[in-house]
Amino acid sequence: MKIKCEYCESMFDDTLENCPACGAPNKNVRRSTPDQPTTIEELQEWYHAKGLPPENVTRFFIGKDIREARAFGIYKDASSGNFIVYKNKADGTRAVRYEGTDEAYAVNELHTRLKQEILEQKGRNVANQRSGKTAPKRRKKSSSLSAFILFLVIMLIPGSLIGYLYMQKTPAKQGYYMCNDDDYYEGKLFYHYGSNEYGWATYDEEKGEWRKTSVYPSGKLERQIKAKKYYLSPEYDSKYGGTDFKESLLYEDYLNGFNVSQGYYSYDDNYYYHMKPQDDAGWYIYDTDDDDWSYVPFSSVPAELKHQSVARDFWYTPTWDETTQITDFEETDDYQEYQSDLKRQAEERANRDNSYDDEDDDYSWDSNDSWDSGGTDWDSDW
Repeated sequence: MKIKCEYCESMFDDTLENCPACGAPNKNVRRSTPDQPTTIEELQEWYHAKGLPPENVTRFFIGKDIREARAFGIYKDASSGNFIVYKNKADGTRAVRYEGTDEAYAVNELHTRLKQEILEQKGRNVANQRSGKTAPKRRKKSSSLSAFILFLVIMLIPGSLIGYLYMQKTPAKQGYYMCNDDDYYEGKLFYHYGSNEYGWATYDEEKGEWRKTSVYPSGKLERQIKAKKYYLSPEYDSKYGGTDFKESLLYEDYLNGFNVSQGYYSYDDNYYYHMKPQDDAGWYIYDTDDDDWSYVPFSSVPAELKHQSVARDFWYTPTWDETTQITDFEETDDYQEYQSDLKRQAEERANRDNSYDDEDDDYSWDSNDSWDSGGTDWDSDW
């Protein structure tokens, strides 16, 4: 089924994790298969079902707050109740990918990165096989030409094909890109902040700010196999032009999972209620004349309330206070319907079959292959 992106209003399939046009997360994604975990426990089950090596080998720690260098992980912070997705880089510094209350979103971030790493490790194994690192060191002099040709057909050609297919699937690295050999991209500075093919930003010279964008018109930046030609670096350099993406409001939004806290806001003598965690969904305004709440289209929501790092300055309260002389939003039909939907979704997840089918699965691990975490990019933020 097609749905409309509440951020850019593009239509896309409801099973996609992100809007293909602008990269905004689809927080109401319809899980079409059981092979997409939404909780830490389900992610642990997925990990073991795929036959992956131990966590100290892959360096992916699910449900653990590991402080060692070179580690990916997710855990629930006991003090705040937030789910935290992190990466400890080679120098021991920590980059927090996500911190918030949306467990499904947090799990998806690490799940996507883990799948990317599996593909890269498989591609590395195939490349090693092609280069002869895992092939026999010696070959009998009596080997015939036909046997050698057969070896090439059976081993090298399929291996090359598999490696090529894995490379085709690997998303572009995080960092800055410039692609001036294409009319659409010419003169534009891009930054890839996502762990999949989505999550792209471009610097708007006229407005002097970073904004979400799509890189689909030419197909040169979505996948690493083509994008590496245009990759600049993971860190900003003034010679690129624009500004440091990590100092932008969009980057702050990204770190907050494009969420704005639920609850009441006081802005410009008006009261607003934000019902859903997504920054672009579920906004209502209190009408003092009608003594009632009415829905506010995202385009009419004050710009200051669309960004968590700014909206918190207008934070009123997460719960209703009768001394405010406004009515309790939780008594409205909209709120009750939303809570019913959440309950139904939770029941669907609870009843979902967690037995994962590993046949024909790109992410199942062959125990004969080796996992080399030393080849992982540990210097980038993700």
